[in-house]
Amino acid sequence: MVSFMLKDFDDFTTEVSWFIKAGDTIDISPGVIEPGKDFIGTFPLLYSLISTARILNVRVNKENYKLFSWTTSDGKSCGWFCKFESGDTSKIEILPEHQILIDNIGGIRESYNQPEEAFTNNQNFLFLKSECKRGHGYWTDYYHDRCGEYKIQPIPVSDLVSFVYEANGGQVLYNLTTKQVYLFSHDHSFDYVTFLDGQPEYTFHLINNVSNFVDYVEALAKQWLLYINTD
Repeated sequence: MVSFMLKDFDDFTTEVSWFIKAGDTIDISPGVIEPGKDFIGTFPLLYSLISTARILNVRVNKENYKLFSWTTSDGKSCGWFCKFESGDTSKIEILPEHQILIDNIGGIRESYNQPEEAFTNNQNFLFLKSECKRGHGYWTDYYHDRCGEYKIQPIPVSDLVSFVYEANGGQVLYNLTTKQVYLFSHDHSFDYVTFLDGQPEYTFHLINNVSNFVDYVEALAKQWLLYINTD
């Protein structure tokens, strides 16, 4: 295997030192992807990004991953560690576009040396079907308390699916019917979101220039395309 690709894995495990544990069985081999036409047509910017990646197949114990790596403008390895799950991992309903994404590149379990303002920064996961949830879980009481405080009618959340979890507990969700994307956060320092009209502050937010799931994925891909060295 080409030594610089193994270095990508070494760089990943150095930056994300908590992921691989003593006693884990690790198998690594060169990897490729063969994206389908639906993936290419739905996510053209993401396809452009993935097409430039160095790819390793990584098996950790019995779980399958791909490490997608690039080089930053200052010469550092960076990338995504994506998990591929079996079709029966979760029965949760997700958008067709979401399914296309995970069928082709998996869900992002970890990322390393990322752009400072990228959507991948400080996240527990992105897109992993096994981690997605309906509604907003433990934020329900907080949300209803905030609505009561402001005398605001809560919006229905039963059709919302959380597909990103931040390390501080925030969630990115989409509506299964309208496909609208929201950030739900009790505390953030983002300058790319605005409060959702008619809702209490520090609950539901809109992400600037992101209306739906495809917008979110393509915005993420653009953040990384601007960050890596494509020469």
